[in-house]
Amino acid sequence: MSKSTLEIAPAAQANAPVQSMTGFSSVEGTLSGQKIRVEMKTLNHRFLDVKMRLPREFSAAEMPFRAAVQAKFARGSLDVKVERIQEPGTSAQTLSTNLELAQQYHTALLTLQKKLGLTDTIRTLDIALHPEVISRSSSDFHIEDPWAALEPLAQQAMTRLAEMRIHEGQALKAVLQNAIDEMNRQIALLRERRSQCQAGYPQKIRDKIKAIFEAYPIVETSIQAVVDSRLSQELSILADRTDVEEELIRFKGHLDHFTKILNAGGQVGRKLDFILQELGREINTLGNKAQDFSIGEEVVQIKVKLEQIREQVMNLE
Repeated sequence: MSKSTLEIAPAAQANAPVQSMTGFSSVEGTLSGQKIRVEMKTLNHRFLDVKMRLPREFSAAEMPFRAAVQAKFARGSLDVKVERIQEPGTSAQTLSTNLELAQQYHTALLTLQKKLGLTDTIRTLDIALHPEVISRSSSDFHIEDPWAALEPLAQQAMTRLAEMRIHEGQALKAVLQNAIDEMNRQIALLRERRSQCQAGYPQKIRDKIKAIFEAYPIVETSIQAVVDSRLSQELSILADRTDVEEELIRFKGHLDHFTKILNAGGQVGRKLDFILQELGREINTLGNKAQDFSIGEEVVQIKVKLEQIREQVMNLE
């Protein structure tokens, strides 16, 4: 792949809208005098899973139809249904009677009665229930090239479905952006609270040590100097163990990355899911290190928000 190709591809992707994996479309048209309906609906799925239900007359169109769907959509559980619409008072199927075959069955039954010495009456139902004596067939409807006839309706249905997925995707994008903005505010509060906690740790420990010294006075100056030195070391260790600034920086970086990917558009669902995993790891580490109740409460709220975001991201292509 050339260098120029590598540079152009991301730019094209950046203009692509975010799409939801949920949507529905229904298109009707007339083919060879017969009304046809094409329905398509999608739900979220890790990959692209296409299920198709076509009338027998359109069975030859399944493979090209499936290829067209795969070319337009990347993810989602997609159900495609093509059906013939019958006018009120009409039937899509007719019954036909094979009189020659019925006569052969009757002759065979008479022969069987004679050979076995049976005397029971042969009823019409006994003959009619044999295979193909009475058969059901679709009314006359024939298309030379099923996919060529069906493709305009199929393309229209796929276009409408894509439009609905884009509409839903834009709504989800707004919801996700609001959630990210809220977590940015929460991170700012955590950083402020962290600074307050860090400033208060030394005084809390000094107060505890002072209470111990008052209960058990140390007379020798040399011992007092050792205790003061050790106290400084413990304060340094505590400050390092409880400092969450590094986690806050990484969490903020992941939020910015999330926003960048979301605004780039296109197929962002999996990328955003991976970023959410990183955000979850950082906030768990932050919660474990923090030694403050108010920080713990804020961490729980952020975890709830992350779970809500994850549920929304699951619907993005």
